[in-house]
Amino acid sequence: ILSLLRELKLESALSIAGVWGQVTLNLASDGSSEASDPLLLVGREYDEDAILPDLYRAKNRAALCGFYVAKTILGTLFNAPVQALENAKRAAEQMDVMVGSAMVAARNLYESLALLGCCSQLDESPLRSQYLARVEANQKRMKVWAHSAPTNYKHCHELVQAETARVLGQPLEAMEYYDRAIESAAAAGYLRERAISNELAARFYFSLGRDKVGYLYLKEARQSYAFWGANRKVAALVREYPQLGISWRDAAKTASDGNSSIPLRVASTFLGHQTDTLDFATVMKSTQALSSEILLEGLLDSLMKIVLENAGAQMGFLIFVQGDRLTIEVAGSVELDRVAVRYSLPVEESHQLPVSIVNYVARTQKSIVLNDAASDSNFVTDPYIQEYEPKSVLCAPIQNQGKLIGLVYLENNLVSGAFTPDRLKVLTLLCAQAAISLENATLYQNLQESGAREREKNTELQRSLEELEQAQLQLVQSEKMSALGQLVSGVAHEINNPVSFIVGNITLAENYLEDLSGHLELYRQQFPQPGEEIEENAEDIDLDYLIEDAPKLIESMKVGTDRIRQISQSLRTFSRADTDAKVAVDIHEGIKSTLLILKHRLKANDKRPAIEAIEQYGDLPPIECYAGQLNQVFMNILANAIDALEETNEGRTYQEVSADPNRITILTQMNADETRAIVRIRDNGAGMTPEVRQKVFDRLFTTKPVGQGTGLGLSISHQIVVQKHGGKLSCDSTPGEGTEFTIEIPI
Repeated sequence: ILSLLRELKLESALSIAGVWGQVTLNLASDGSSEASDPLLLVGREYDEDAILPDLYRAKNRAALCGFYVAKTILGTLFNAPVQALENAKRAAEQMDVMVGSAMVAARNLYESLALLGCCSQLDESPLRSQYLARVEANQKRMKVWAHSAPTNYKHCHELVQAETARVLGQPLEAMEYYDRAIESAAAAGYLRERAISNELAARFYFSLGRDKVGYLYLKEARQSYAFWGANRKVAALVREYPQLGISWRDAAKTASDGNSSIPLRVASTFLGHQTDTLDFATVMKSTQALSSEILLEGLLDSLMKIVLENAGAQMGFLIFVQGDRLTIEVAGSVELDRVAVRYSLPVEESHQLPVSIVNYVARTQKSIVLNDAASDSNFVTDPYIQEYEPKSVLCAPIQNQGKLIGLVYLENNLVSGAFTPDRLKVLTLLCAQAAISLENATLYQNLQESGAREREKNTELQRSLEELEQAQLQLVQSEKMSALGQLVSGVAHEINNPVSFIVGNITLAENYLEDLSGHLELYRQQFPQPGEEIEENAEDIDLDYLIEDAPKLIESMKVGTDRIRQISQSLRTFSRADTDAKVAVDIHEGIKSTLLILKHRLKANDKRPAIEAIEQYGDLPPIECYAGQLNQVFMNILANAIDALEETNEGRTYQEVSADPNRITILTQMNADETRAIVRIRDNGAGMTPEVRQKVFDRLFTTKPVGQGTGLGLSISHQIVVQKHGGKLSCDSTPGEGTEFTIEIPI
C-alpha cells in the first residue's frame, strides 16, 4: 500500500499511512534493523525528524494528529507514560479535524492509560487529582461509545476502569474489570488491547505480591503480543521478566548440552528423559507428602507439583466436578515453575486445554494417553488441538469410592509418547491417594467453613441486636422530642401572661389613640384661635394623664413582646436540628433555653415554693458538638432532678419544704488541662442508693411509677455524651443529700 501511494504521489495519504507503517516496523523488529528507541518513528517507512517540520509548515493537521496518537500508543506500550501523555496533549490540539474518526477514541483510551500510569508515580497531590479528573471526563465519553458500539469500545472502558481502581486502591474492583476487559477484547478480536489488558493485570498482581497469578496473566500477554506480531514488545517483556524467556526448546538444548541453568528435574521433564522404571520409593514419598496435607489449598499445590514431576509433563490442570460442571481449580507449569490454586474456571470457557478430551474422560471415567494428539483422529477436530497441535497428552480420572470427583490433564509438547505405561501407573497410584487426601481436606475445609459460618451468624445476630437497640433508642429519641409537645403546654402558660397583658394594653392604647385623634381634629378645626371647647375636651379626656401614661403603656407592651421573643428563641435553641458534622456553639444557651422551657415546673404551687435554679457559669469557649442532642441531655437530667425533688416533697408540708427549699445548681467550668468542658447539675433531693446508682444508665431501668417513665432517658443521654461526643457522663449520689450528674465534653 505504501509503495502504491508513493507511485501515485499521494503525499497527504502517505504522510498518514507512513506513520502506521513505521509503528508496525518498530513493533515487529527485534530492534537491530530499526531505530534503537521504539518510541522514535525513524526507519524505512518514516523519519519524524525530516517529515514533522514539513507537516507543520503545510498545516497538515490530520497527519499531525495521526503522528501524535501513534506516539501516544507507543509510549503506553513501552511503559513511558510521561512521553505518552505529552504526545496525547499534542494530539488533542489537532483533534478537531478528526471528529468522527477512530483517532478520537484511540487518543481517549491511551491518554487515560498514560494519565493513570503517571498517577502511579505521584503521591497524593493536586496534580494527581487533576489527572484522575481528566480520566473521569474521558470515561464519560468512552461509556457512551461503549453503550452505542460495545464491540469496539466496551473493552476500552473496562480496561480504564480497572486501572482507575488500581490507582485508587480498590483491588477487588480492579480484578473484576481486568478480567472483563480481557474477555471483551478477546471476544471482539482486539488483540492489542487484549495483550495490554493482560500485561497491566499482571503488573497489578505483582504489586500485590501475588506472583503466581501475575505470571499467568503475563504469559497470556506475551502470547497475545506474539500473535499480534509485536516481537519488540515480547523482547522487552522477556528482558524485564527473564522467566518468560525460557522456551521449551532452549531448556531442552541446555539440558542436553550439560550446561543447565535450571533444575535438572525441570530439564529432564522437558526432554521426557525420566526413567520408565516404576520407582515405588518415589511413589511412597509422594503419597506420604499428599497424606500429610490437611489444608485444601496446600494439598492442591502439592498435588500439582508432584504430578508434574512424576509424570514428566510440561504443564497440567486439576479439574474438579462442581455439581454438573467441570471447573479448572489448579493450573501448573514447569516453564514458569508456578502453580495457580483456586483457578475456578469452567472447562467449557477455557482455551487452555482440549475440552473434548476432558469431557470424554469425565463421561467414560477412563484414562486417555495420546502419543501425538495432533494426529489422533478421535480428537483432531478439537479447536485447541487444531490451534496448538500438542504432542503428548494424558487425561486421567480421580475417583473416590467409584465416584468421579475430578480429573488431571497433562501435556508434554517436546516429545511424542512422553507418557509411558509406567508413568500412567504412577499417576494412577497418585490419583488414588489424591482422592483420599482431597476428601479429607475437603471435609476439614467444610468443617472450618461451617465454623466460620456459625461465627458469622453469631456476629450477624449480635449486629442485628445492636441495630435493634439502636432503632429502639432512635425511636425513644423521637418520642422524647415529641414530648416537647407536652412541654409546650407549660410554655404556653409562660407565653399567655405577656400575650394577655399585651391584649389588655392594646384596648387601652386604642382608647388613648381615639381620644388623641378627636382632640387633634378639634384643634385643627379651631386653629389658629382655639377656644374654651379645646380646654374642655382636654379636661374630658384627661390629656395630661394620657400624655404621661401612653409611653409607659407602649414600654410595657414592648416588655411583653420581648418576653415572647425570648421564649420563642429558647424553643428554637432547644429543638435545633443537628447537622451531619459537629458545630461550635455556646452550650450555656442550650442550658438557659432548657431552663426556660421547664420554668413552669420550677414555679411555686400550692404544695411547695418555687424550685430555685442556681446558675454558675464559667468561662467556656464555643464547644463543637451536636447541640440539639446535648440539649436533650440537659432536658433529661434537669427534668429528672425536678422529678426527684417532687418525690422528696411527698409527705412534707409547705412550711417544711420552705425551711429547706428545693434547689438545682448548674455549674460549668473547664477541667484542669483545659481539654474538656464540664457541666455539673446537682439537686438537693433524697439521693440514690448505691444499687440504684449502678443501674442509672441501664436501658429500661427506672424508679418512677408505671406510666411516668420509660427508663430510657438517661440511657439515651449516656449514648449521646459517650458515643456521639467521646465524652463522659457520670453520677454521684448520696442518700439524703442529693444527686449530681457530671457531663464532660471534649473541646
